[in-house]
Amino acid sequence: MSDPIPAPPVTEVIRFLQTATGTVCRWPQPGDRVGFALSSKDRVSFTRQTLQALDADGGFDIIWNDGSDEAEARALPRTFHFRNARLMEVNYDVRGGPDQSIRFGLERLLQLGYDYVGLIENDIVMQPGWFRRLMNLFALAAADGIACGAATVRSFEGRVIEHRSGYSINWGTGAGMILFARPAAEVILQQYSKLKMSTSSISRFYSRLFRLDLNLRAQDSTGRVVEQDAWMTLDWGYTPMLYMHGYASVGSIPNLARDLEFPPGHYLLSDYVRPERHNAGLVLRRSPSPVAALA
Repeated sequence: MSDPIPAPPVTEVIRFLQTATGTVCRWPQPGDRVGFALSSKDRVSFTRQTLQALDADGGFDIIWNDGSDEAEARALPRTFHFRNARLMEVNYDVRGGPDQSIRFGLERLLQLGYDYVGLIENDIVMQPGWFRRLMNLFALAAADGIACGAATVRSFEGRVIEHRSGYSINWGTGAGMILFARPAAEVILQQYSKLKMSTSSISRFYSRLFRLDLNLRAQDSTGRVVEQDAWMTLDWGYTPMLYMHGYASVGSIPNLARDLEFPPGHYLLSDYVRPERHNAGLVLRRSPSPVAALA
């Protein structure tokens, strides 16, 4: 019996996907326009904290999409004064659920011609310097020959495939805090109806692509396993869809953001990535043979 075939490096698989799809690396360029769609619905105390953290940095525009019912929340776009970020427009009554708001935000930012298109929810707080670090993630990946389609400074250890120098290669990056390169944002918007995945289907995807074992289980609020398979929100499909089109998703080392509503320990929200994970290598167990990966 022949020896198992070792799994190729993750970066080698990504570069193969890029060659197969014709995707090319791109560094951020002087004059690139960066826009974020900020989504909010009530929760004024959360929104204020997110706004203050956003506005600690500058160099980007904000399209504010609000679906609030409460009078105080609806008034906030008129009463909060930005000092660094540029508020370009406010859209009220953006309703229909999170995915409708996300699709509206992506479409609007693409219509306005932004080179980088981002999403931020009103329960995420970033540390000062987050925006410079976020943009640098695209450059760090490109220097390694990796086309970065999406980057985040909201970095969870449990979503990492490999820790590299200053950034991580991820298997999942949600809509809470994410910045897409324009071509990647176009892919996500065009393919949005095809993003639905379950814990078992996303596990199979990464087993076949990278020979990874995600070991996902559906859990209740106490962490007890309640079922072996469960449907995931559509944003879990962003990163698999991007890989299929030759784009990687990356995260900051260390993490520069925190969640106000769901702290680490909530379902699929593990600890944040720490500074010592810099260049620490692979995280997840890999199968040595393609036969085992497809089983």
